[in-house]
Amino acid sequence: MRLKNLIAPIVFSILFSNGVAVAAEGYLSDHSSEPSDCYESAFDVLALGVGTDGVAVKLCSGTTDAPKTIECFMKAHGLKENGGLGLTKGWAINLCKSNSEPF
Repeated sequence: MRLKNLIAPIVFSILFSNGVAVAAEGYLSDHSSEPSDCYESAFDVLALGVGTDGVAVKLCSGTTDAPKTIECFMKAHGLKENGGLGLTKGWAINLCKSNSEPF
């Protein structure tokens, strides 16, 4: 008797949880955010290597315009001879990141 009472809620739970996962997967692939776009661009455009996840996260967190953030970083970190500001990576990140977190 108790088993019958548990089967229906378990079945509905399994069906519902799979439906939510599938729906969320479609939603996530269709909708991206500026910080995630910036993060992907940071690795593509800036040729960041393995172990530099923190650099991209710090630069891109809170951005509202991914291309502008990447462009700012490229100019700030670029060599003076090439029209850049010649800043170190850390200073360039601090200059170009959009959020106000102190890290």
